[in-house]
Amino acid sequence: MRIRLFRKKPKTVESTRRSVRKAKKQRRVDFRRALGRAFSREIRLFLVIFLGYFLQVTAVSTAGDYLGVTPLLTLSVIAIVTVCYGRVQAFWCGAIYGILLELMLPGTILMNLFVYPASALLWSVPFADKSAKQLEYERGIGKAGRNRSPVMRTLLCVVTNALTYEAVNIVYIYLRENVLLPVHFSRAFADMLATLLLTLIVLVPLRRFFGYRTVPKTQRAASPRPYVV
Repeated sequence: MRIRLFRKKPKTVESTRRSVRKAKKQRRVDFRRALGRAFSREIRLFLVIFLGYFLQVTAVSTAGDYLGVTPLLTLSVIAIVTVCYGRVQAFWCGAIYGILLELMLPGTILMNLFVYPASALLWSVPFADKSAKQLEYERGIGKAGRNRSPVMRTLLCVVTNALTYEAVNIVYIYLRENVLLPVHFSRAFADMLATLLLTLIVLVPLRRFFGYRTVPKTQRAASPRPYVV
């Protein structure tokens, strides 16, 4: 049987300082990576916003003149941003579109300036991702506590935004002309369907560009076990 004559030496002060410096260095690296990812997400967001506006006033508007319906790529982008980024970015996306359309394509006075940000902010409440606190609260009261399918939420968001835009447009027509014809309602319905179809086309490419390559399958959270004394 061997008997240890010497005990294991404790860590020296130098090794402790080295580990502290290594931990600080790792924290700085993690911070830079997180900052770079956040900056990249915001750059991609603004690129999509301005590209969506440019395509709306050029290619989409020209195609709408030939097809007889006018899909709104701007509303499609707002719906995708709502689900991918959240309420704040959705509001700024709608505000930017409203300002640009009001300045560059003046039509009905102040309609775009008010409808776009207000509609984006309103419909981001039910369709944006729920926060961790909301999910925890729902699980505590026995609900599922999960975010629904992002694809379904995006499609519902663009439909509600398009309906809001067309409803306000019909109200403006009534205030100006005092006569509403069936063609006004059929045109509004056709524009909404065209916007929905356009959203189906650009949904997957934009989600991939934002970094959402697959649709996550969230499972039902297990109910917490009761505390037993």
